[in-house]
Amino acid sequence: MQMFRAIGLLLLCSITLASPAHAQKGKAKPKAPSKATSTASAGTTSAGGYYNGTVLATVGGEKVLYEDVERAFQKNLSRRDTPFSKVPRDTALEFLQLYTNYRLKVASARERGVDKDPAVAQDIANNRKLLSETFFFDKAVADARVAELTRRRTREMRVAIILCAVTPKGASQWDSVASLNKAMAVVQLLNSGTDFEKLARDSSDDKETGANGGVLPWLSGGTIIKVVEDEAYEVPIGSYSKKPVHSRFGYFIVKVLDSQPRQVVKFRHILLTPSDTRDSVATIALADSLISILRMPPAKQASALSARGISMKEDAFTELAKAYSDDKASAPKGGFLGSAYSRSGGLESGGTRLVPAFEDAVFLLKDGQVSNKVRTIYGWHIIIRDSTRLSDEQMERDNARRTYRRLYYEEDKRRILDSLRKAYGYGWNTATYAQFRSNVDSTKTTQDTTWLATVPADMMSKVLYTTPSGSYTVAMFTDSLRRRLDMRGYTLNTAGLERAVNKMTDNAVIEQATVGLERRYPEFDALMREFNDGILLFKVEEQEVWSKLKFDTTDARAYHDTTKSRWLTETGYMISEIYCITDKEANDVRSQLNSGADFATLAAARTQREGLREKQGKLGTLYPKTSKLAQIAADSQAVAGKILGPVPYERGFSVLRVDGIEPPRVKTFEEALPDLAPAYQDALQKRLTETWLSDVRKRFPVTIDASAIDRIYGKAKR
Repeated sequence: MQMFRAIGLLLLCSITLASPAHAQKGKAKPKAPSKATSTASAGTTSAGGYYNGTVLATVGGEKVLYEDVERAFQKNLSRRDTPFSKVPRDTALEFLQLYTNYRLKVASARERGVDKDPAVAQDIANNRKLLSETFFFDKAVADARVAELTRRRTREMRVAIILCAVTPKGASQWDSVASLNKAMAVVQLLNSGTDFEKLARDSSDDKETGANGGVLPWLSGGTIIKVVEDEAYEVPIGSYSKKPVHSRFGYFIVKVLDSQPRQVVKFRHILLTPSDTRDSVATIALADSLISILRMPPAKQASALSARGISMKEDAFTELAKAYSDDKASAPKGGFLGSAYSRSGGLESGGTRLVPAFEDAVFLLKDGQVSNKVRTIYGWHIIIRDSTRLSDEQMERDNARRTYRRLYYEEDKRRILDSLRKAYGYGWNTATYAQFRSNVDSTKTTQDTTWLATVPADMMSKVLYTTPSGSYTVAMFTDSLRRRLDMRGYTLNTAGLERAVNKMTDNAVIEQATVGLERRYPEFDALMREFNDGILLFKVEEQEVWSKLKFDTTDARAYHDTTKSRWLTETGYMISEIYCITDKEANDVRSQLNSGADFATLAAARTQREGLREKQGKLGTLYPKTSKLAQIAADSQAVAGKILGPVPYERGFSVLRVDGIEPPRVKTFEEALPDLAPAYQDALQKRLTETWLSDVRKRFPVTIDASAIDRIYGKAKR
């Protein structure tokens, strides 16, 4: 049930303009606190504020700065926006101890030369390769594009487009020259005063949007192809492109109809749809009567609802929506569709958009205002706009980052790589490349085992592609095409060969581009230190702690003997039971027991649990963790001789007697082992760690700067 669907090739995501009634909703590496070198100077204000540059402690000769500790503290997402200076003194000191312990471990690793280990050096190199690539492209394009998208997503625009993509009869591609000529002619007509919407209907080669006068749904950053979006955010409101905009789809002329801050609204609606039992006239009359109630003073609404047999438990709109709305999905929620809505993003819960008439009505209302009747193809709606907020910048930044990664990142990355490749001197040997192309069937792919047969043998030693570090001969290039699995199926046309050479050289280009990132970007230097210290930490802890965590039975027994109070059995309940299939039988049994009948005799005659008549219903000693009957006894604080029930149990009913209570006792080592083993391992880990750190502290003494702590957190209470 769609009103219309926006142009598929233009919009970057599918937009369904639906009715409100149809909105859709081994051993783990231990983690250490993070370390990063601060680039802020003392007294500057950042997330931590005024105290940047303050020395909180020293570990050997290393200064521990406030901003280093704060950065580590804020690695926990729940504390991301909490300045370290704002936490309680005790919390700060506790975390500072954890952080200095972390720096002690790293110092120990360097003291042992762990960073010189070839395997560690290789890990660090691999780590840098991954981090440097992401960091470089983030700095080169992503950060600026995400910031731009964020700014754009805080506004929304209404634009109209005319697409000129002239496709000659029988052709599969549009003619660039003919399309440009047509677009220039359209611009001239617009300059002479011709109506944009009329031109869109008559001349746009996108017939779907053309039929709507070229008008698109409201949009914001990341919802249409980039060249059109860029133009839309450049053209003044009411104006249009003075030059056609080139894209892979053809040439666009863009007109900006409106631009406003992006509003996110909450609203509810009541849908009234004519039916066999209520014609259009009656439906309109009902809508008018409900609107009249909603516009009454609150004091009169309750009596008006009462006259219709409706209790005023919530507000009048909610009660009327529940009672009358034909939108069965939203009626139980008082007409609420489940999430807030913006014109450019649709419902926040899934992006579904409203039909235009409904959307227009919502955004014409003020907060708290009730609409007149709104007609759509689904019937008549009554709408109330509950609240309005502007889009949240932090949320939009997160959305912009995800949108950019999904839609633009790879394209921008390719553009930067191509630019770098040209700047660094990578390129085809023109003459050899032309000869190679003339001898290869461009309709084939590398999956065709015969494709190389047409290349002359005397070409194989010729240089085909040059790089700063060497050259690829025809033989080297074709050998990669034939043997590399990641190039299987590449086409042998211009695009396929470019793709292949990019695959061969991209890593070298990136490696060259990321040389010296640490010098150019202090934040990357800090990031590398953080990750490298993490690698050292893991390696040294592996040597000092994890490799020594072996279960020693003798040591574990000693641990058991010194912690006996932790390994107690549960209280046991010696229980007898008379089990009955029906509650009537169970109640009869209980009545007889209340009249003085002997439990054992009655159990031998009446219990219906197999094998227990001979035992006079005795179940033995049961424990609350494993027995519901024992749990019932525990919950009842039963004493010996107490009769309980009947209680529902196992599709029947049980009458119970507590024959005796077995008090808790210390478990034997063997009994305690399932619970004791992990606790012993944890204690052993702590013991090994503290022994190790105590030794390291002798060579790298830790000193807390008490005056700095007092200045930030105040003096300790005595």
